[in-house]
Amino acid sequence: MKKSTYMDRAMRAKDPRFAAILGKLGYERTDLRADDAAEAEAKELAQLRDRYQEIVGKRAYHGWNADTLREKIAEAAE
Repeated sequence: MKKSTYMDRAMRAKDPRFAAILGKLGYERTDLRADDAAEAEAKELAQLRDRYQEIVGKRAYHGWNADTLREKIAEAAE
């Protein structure tokens, strides 16, 4: 029979509360840690959206990616 203790079930859970507690105990899961590249990309996208709003005067469409926003900003700046 397979061993199934509280710690085993907690390590398999995707609940962020378990990640915080187990991380403090030294049992960090790599799939529950924030990705630095994704955070940097999201920060850049937020800056581009703010820049677009300053130039155009309207909020950027939420479906536009960073490349599209750069193009729209360049068009509006001309």
